[in-house]
Amino acid sequence: MPDSTFTRYPLRTIAGLSISVLLSLYGALQFYGEQRKTDRRQPDPYKLIDQERRFAPVREFVPPNARVGYVSDLATDPALLLTAQYALAPRMIVKNPTSEWVIGNFARPQDFAIYARTHGLILVKEFPDGVILFRRPR
Repeated sequence: MPDSTFTRYPLRTIAGLSISVLLSLYGALQFYGEQRKTDRRQPDPYKLIDQERRFAPVREFVPPNARVGYVSDLATDPALLLTAQYALAPRMIVKNPTSEWVIGNFARPQDFAIYARTHGLILVKEFPDGVILFRRPR
C-alpha cells in the first residue's frame, strides 16, 4: 500500500514549477537592482523630509486634533496634499478650506494679507518656503 503522506508529481510538473520559481526570483532581483539605482538618483521623490521641515513650525500653532484646510497656488497634485498630511499628522488636512485653520502651500511669493482678505481668512503667520497659516474668522 503506497504512503498517502507523500505525493509524487510528474517530472514535467516539477520542471514547470521550478522554471516559474526561478523566473520569478530573477524578476524580483532585477526589480530590486533597478529600484536601488533609482533610489540612489532620487532618494526622496516626494520630498517628505523637506515637507516635514517646511511644515514643522505650523505644528506649534495648530492643535493636534484640528481639521486643517489646504490651499495652494500649485496644480492639484494629490502627492502635495498627502505629503503635507504626513508632515502635519495627526492633524487632518482637508482640501476644503472652510476649516478654522487653513494651511497655504505656495510656490510663488505674493501679498498673503491680500490673499487672506480676498478669501475670507485672517493671516496668522508666514513661514519660510511658502508655508502660510491662515485662520477663519469666528
